[in-house]
Amino acid sequence: MKAFARAARAALAVSTILLILPAAEAQADDSLLIWSPAKLSSYAYRLRMGAKAATAAEMSAGVDVSITTSSTGRIRDTRDNARLWAELRGQGHSGIERSATAGYNPLTGRVSASAGVSRRWMASPSFDVVVTPSVSADANVRHGYRGSVRMVQKAQLQALPTGTSFVAAGTAVSGDRRIGTEFGIEQRVFEGLDLGASVRRQEAGLTGTIRARLRFAW
Repeated sequence: MKAFARAARAALAVSTILLILPAAEAQADDSLLIWSPAKLSSYAYRLRMGAKAATAAEMSAGVDVSITTSSTGRIRDTRDNARLWAELRGQGHSGIERSATAGYNPLTGRVSASAGVSRRWMASPSFDVVVTPSVSADANVRHGYRGSVRMVQKAQLQALPTGTSFVAAGTAVSGDRRIGTEFGIEQRVFEGLDLGASVRRQEAGLTGTIRARLRFAW
């Protein structure tokens, strides 16, 4: 496993150079190969490699190689360097979107999986209702850790002209009798930037959150 970890770090160290090269953008939409270096934060990088299946549903699988450094540039010795993954996404005739993912870390033995469905209705020409139930689970097959199962039911009322969404969600976790609830509002400022504010009740307290999400591609 140590040799595997060293090889994973070396592969990602080389791939980080490609982050600034045009070759990193060479993946076309119709290509069946996946080569996607990404900078996750100031000191974290990830290289996603894999392949897509030439089917109607979007099926893909591969490996994520990750690396984390300190502020001085030294590579941190962690056991989260590699993760095998598989994804399946598809859309039904009625517009229902389905997705399923699975992952395995050969260094730690951690297994994870998730599945979800997204349904959209037009309440009026200006408002859409989106309901998104999902379930996820994780476990450690090497150390006998059973892990946990999490179920989330999320509903959104989207105002299309303004880009505003009112969100309500409930979360249930195995082994916990309490159900967490969350209410919030999200606002799209422009393409790629979303702002949100929410109030979450977990256990006996209320927690307020303000967040910003920025997405861009190059």
